[in-house]
Amino acid sequence: MKTTIKIRQVFRNIQNQMFLMENLFSDIDVDITKNYVIELKEVRSKRTLKQNKMMWALIRKIASHEDMQQEPDEIYISALEEANLRSTYLLAPEEAEDELRKNFRAVKVVRPEQFKGREMIVYKCFLGSSKLNTKEMNQLLEIIKYWAEDLGIDTNEEHYTE
Repeated sequence: MKTTIKIRQVFRNIQNQMFLMENLFSDIDVDITKNYVIELKEVRSKRTLKQNKMMWALIRKIASHEDMQQEPDEIYISALEEANLRSTYLLAPEEAEDELRKNFRAVKVVRPEQFKGREMIVYKCFLGSSKLNTKEMNQLLEIIKYWAEDLGIDTNEEHYTE
């Protein structure tokens, strides 16, 4: 069972901290004869739709520039790699590639490799910008802006986020 709660107040005394929590979404049935574990994590801001809109607009402009020979997804993958953001390497048979593309936002073929006598492929799989927080998205966007500026493309935010 997982639920989201909001901490309303923290009470402190010399030996302990106590939290006053409010459950925001559903009733929790608590059996007082059992022990429970509560995981406490900082809420992180996800990237904004405005950031995403600007990123894809710039990527399309870069891809359509006369000096470029890449598809928008290739530029996106290159930016994710340069920003060194959330990826994982997977070893799979070539026929698994379509399934990987369904489950990851971007997939790059790294190299073929033999594994237990079978021809396999090493894939680099990216979760994509929807999983990034605002800081990570800014990092990605700065790389894309730099590439756009290098090609003489206007990067004024007002032109891409209205």
